[in-house]
Amino acid sequence: MIVPKAVSRLLLTGVAVLVAALSAQTARADAVYLDFSCSGVTNCNGNVTASAGNYSTTGITVTEGSGFFPAGSLFTLAFDTSAATISIIGQGGLSGEVFTGVLTNFQALTGNSTTDVNFMADWPTIPADVQALFGTPTGTDTGFAIFLSTSGAVSSADVTITPTPEPAAPVLLSIGLLGLGFLMKRKALAIEA
Repeated sequence: MIVPKAVSRLLLTGVAVLVAALSAQTARADAVYLDFSCSGVTNCNGNVTASAGNYSTTGITVTEGSGFFPAGSLFTLAFDTSAATISIIGQGGLSGEVFTGVLTNFQALTGNSTTDVNFMADWPTIPADVQALFGTPTGTDTGFAIFLSTSGAVSSADVTITPTPEPAAPVLLSIGLLGLGFLMKRKALAIEA
């Protein structure tokens, strides 16, 4: 059985498009981010409460450092590991900037005088302007909060939110191209017969 050149070229093109699409999505996800941290905030205002292996805070004051929001803009970071919730809410003129997330994993590591709470979260609700920046309606992240074990005072916090990669679109495109290649092959075989 000989496969017509057009079909083999179409299949090769489909594979090339798939590789290019997957590579482009990865580059987009790595190049765009928001970084919320205590950098530039006096004393990293906020406290963490530990209870039965879970950690929560009513609010840690952070700034966003990627440059997307005006310099010095303040936000409130809050999380509760028992409810698996996390939020970042703009203060002042940015009060409409609300990020709501779901903690997917967390781990607490206690040292001599501090506890480091590392977490991962998915952000199903992000502001419209951030959705436009990300090119996707959702985000994902890794983050941490370090607090003094005895007092609960936060000494450092950082949350980096990136776009959620959407690999389904390139896969669907490739499946469509492969299906088209199959139909062309089938038509070519029917003509030969």
